[in-house]
Amino acid sequence: MPRSRQPLEDQLVPVRLGLTRLGRLLSSRRVHVGMAGAAGVELSEQAMNVLRALGDRESVPVGELARLAHMDAGAVSRQIRVLESEGLVERRTSPQHRSMVLVESTATGRAIAHRFERVRNAQLSRALADWTDEEREQLGRLLLRLVDDLLATPYLRADGEG
Repeated sequence: MPRSRQPLEDQLVPVRLGLTRLGRLLSSRRVHVGMAGAAGVELSEQAMNVLRALGDRESVPVGELARLAHMDAGAVSRQIRVLESEGLVERRTSPQHRSMVLVESTATGRAIAHRFERVRNAQLSRALADWTDEEREQLGRLLLRLVDDLLATPYLRADGEG
């Protein structure tokens, strides 16, 4: 006798649970503190996000940096002031557009961002150490597909109407 398929709503329960748990993990202050401690970094998660978003890029306009860091421009501006006071970024006026502020990491800022990334990569590598190459590749493909599909799927009212 063929096995009946589980209803879609039932299939979504573990997906939603997994996404909820992943979201909580990724936004956990405890996780940031652990990674920052392992990297020897004493920066807030927001400041670290800005520094990581800058990466090795040359001068980036504040608006573009906000987009790269997935933060609003006001929050990024506040973090830039913090990072600048620590000598981790420099800002200057654009020579072409005098009203535009450009931000760039200093050598120390880039070194800190790289150290933090090495800790993140090593932690993920250890977490997936018992997974097969195929499982890791499949996870990456499916996560990217999920994000793309979620971004492309419109929101509808619960009653199914537009």
